Amino acid sequence: MMKHHIARGASKASAFAAARPQETRWPLFGVAVGFVTGSLAGGVGIAAMGGAVGIPAAIVLALVGGVLGNRYGISKDPPLNPPNGSEDCGQRDQTR
Repeated sequence: MMKHHIARGASKASAFAAARPQETRWPLFGVAVGFVTGSLAGGVGIAAMGGAVGIPAAIVLALVGGVLGNRYGISKDPPLNPPNGSEDCGQRDQTR
């Protein structure tokens, strides 16, 4: 039973990556560049309300790189057409 759910999830992830190759590729590139840049930079200190905490810059910049890469990848992929001609299906369609 569990194998079926894992296999179904893997097939959905594979179909998503095949349909949106740039949206899949650029976030990974952004995370990698952010992580390497953050590793070279050291850490980030966050101070508020009388306390402070240090966060590795690699984690912060990897998250920022992933978000920026995602936005760039979305802009590079062609728009997806809605199924059955419906206008509001939650998918990107910029042909209007």
